[in-house]
Amino acid sequence: MKTVYVDALGTSVSRIGFGCASLGGRIGARAGIEALERAYEAGITWYDVAPSYGDGTAESICGQFASRRRGSVHICTKVGMRPSAAGATIRALKPMARACLAMFPGMKSRLSAVKPKPFKVPLSAELIRTSLEESLRRLRTDYVDVLALHRPTREEVVREDIIRTVERIVQDGKALAISIAGNDVAGIDGLNDSLPYRLVQTANNPLEPNLLRSGHFARNRTFVTYGSFSCVGELASRIGARQQLRKELHELGYRGDLTEIAAAFAVDYALAANPSGVALFSMFQQEHLAFNLRRLAQLPMFQPLNRIAAELASDPQQTQRMVDSSNGLRVGGC
Repeated sequence: MKTVYVDALGTSVSRIGFGCASLGGRIGARAGIEALERAYEAGITWYDVAPSYGDGTAESICGQFASRRRGSVHICTKVGMRPSAAGATIRALKPMARACLAMFPGMKSRLSAVKPKPFKVPLSAELIRTSLEESLRRLRTDYVDVLALHRPTREEVVREDIIRTVERIVQDGKALAISIAGNDVAGIDGLNDSLPYRLVQTANNPLEPNLLRSGHFARNRTFVTYGSFSCVGELASRIGARQQLRKELHELGYRGDLTEIAAAFAVDYALAANPSGVALFSMFQQEHLAFNLRRLAQLPMFQPLNRIAAELASDPQQTQRMVDSSNGLRVGGC
């Protein structure tokens, strides 16, 4: 497993991280723990979870796995999002829902559409302290490697009482580092380097290139990225409409149908765009884990990937910005 050194933690971590958003929701506890253990055996040491994941059960399941190997895994959890109030009812119905999905996979989109979504709560010093203590209990540990403010507003990020609280949490050893987790990297670009946020978690894919938009902020924090597969359907459609790009991708070694090419391209882009950080993937299926490991092992340089991504962008101005940003960043293959 290839690793990156994270200054905020003073250690190296796996370049691929395990995203646990589906743990306890779409994925039951037994299958989830099996998948986490399979990833650990493959060398993955970064596990990303939150109180709202799995309708409030993901941390507890992750804790069953991580407590047996706490010294060799890195856990990131969050504060600021809560599961819906209907969480208890949903948990009771999950076994029935999973059985229905096993028999009728086509129902997945319908069930997802009616499922209540987690919601953001305003951050406060008391909420952060209380939420972290509850997370530590569920995770069966006395510290987390990273505590992330989950989708904070800019006002919350710079508020003095919140800054003092997270700094105290680090001083007390209950979190080794503090992060910001959310899509709006542009909204926090240029934050003073004296602020305590040493990592940033954001979506990043060929059609949502947040790292290239992040400017100065990208050079001063470790990035954890997610959402690579969210663009695969659209990528496949755009690749299919551009014969020259299909030829260029084929010359770069991409094979298979349009969906397979788009999936491989999305993973390669996620990894190559963030050579000094961690790329999160949901890997509950063994074949998904194997796929990501293969892509990491043969990762191409970033510039040709970014050039193709820029051509796939629908906005010509965005295309030029992506190319210009790529030329100014120190990024490359593994």
